[in-house]
Amino acid sequence: MRSTSSSDPLLGSRLHIAVKAAVAAAVAWQLGNLMPSPLGDYAYYAPLGAVLVVHPNVVGSLRDAGQLFGSLLLGAAIGAAFHAMPMPGSVGVGLLVGVAVVAAGWDLLGGQRNWVISAALFTYILGNLDTSAFVSGLVGQVSLGAAIGFAVTFVLPPVPVRVAQRHLEAVADQAAAQLDDIAAALVATDDSVAWQNVTRELLPEALRLRESHDALDDALRGNVRAGRWRDVVARRRAIADVVERVAALSENLAYTLGEVQTSEGRWLRPGGEAASIVAETLRDLAVVVRRFARHEEVRAAEAEVLSAAVERLAGVVAASVDRGEESYPGAAVLVSLRRILGAIPVEEGATDLGGIPPLASPAWPPRRRRRPPA
Repeated sequence: MRSTSSSDPLLGSRLHIAVKAAVAAAVAWQLGNLMPSPLGDYAYYAPLGAVLVVHPNVVGSLRDAGQLFGSLLLGAAIGAAFHAMPMPGSVGVGLLVGVAVVAAGWDLLGGQRNWVISAALFTYILGNLDTSAFVSGLVGQVSLGAAIGFAVTFVLPPVPVRVAQRHLEAVADQAAAQLDDIAAALVATDDSVAWQNVTRELLPEALRLRESHDALDDALRGNVRAGRWRDVVARRRAIADVVERVAALSENLAYTLGEVQTSEGRWLRPGGEAASIVAETLRDLAVVVRRFARHEEVRAAEAEVLSAAVERLAGVVAASVDRGEESYPGAAVLVSLRRILGAIPVEEGATDLGGIPPLASPAWPPRRRRRPPA
């Protein structure tokens, strides 16, 4: 299935990050050259430090800056220690890399851990003339750049609400399209339906949707504009939780029906009454899912239609109970539909959808989410 999302941790804010990185690098280069010797002799490391800590959110930038400083300091110490040992160059490089790789495994260094190895090698190989000057220049200039990168992130933190909303709508549209495709397959009057083409994996996209809204929450931490966006983000998060669940359940429903309908014990006769009821319910549900992702709750009239359709299906399933195992697929489909309906909130005063609510349900209307302690 074609992926509509990106694994880019910047959540699509690449242009925003590029501008911040360019500004931070330019300022770092200018200030780095103003530093007195020997620090000023290594000004080219300042833009590097600035770019490395420019981040989509303030907390991430601060974390990266601290990890970068720690990694450089540890690596420089290892390089200086090996530089003071009398040993052949090749032996020294080999032992140094081994020690640096082990040291880089320290969890506190996080995503900047590889700079332990780089700093150790740079110090050992390039610090031949004046090791102390090189170490101070490397650590000092990178730290200066990191401080500038953090300052720029703090002043210009993005809140990628629009990008997250596009992702939310894309996942909802995929789930709705899955429901529409199932409905079309059920009302087909021939046996040529290729259920392999109907069933699609939605869970990976649903999980990426969760990650994108986790990052959106992170964007508010330490953000000077957090007060303006907090309620908006909370509402988007609550809607994303619902869409994520609906997408996962839609995938499960598609595979359940696809496997049953292609087996010898096919439950629904293509084009039959029960198939038509299920198809009608799925089409109505697809409309609701698309609209819900665009911040429209289920209206009273829609709730009545969906509730009535599910009750008709429940009657069909109940009538088949005396046929033993033949009723199991119908019961499974009914439960899946009720679980989907249980995740979708309705507007105040609307008929209850008769769904099965999730064990962990987001508050509706949404409240501010509190992150659990690390």
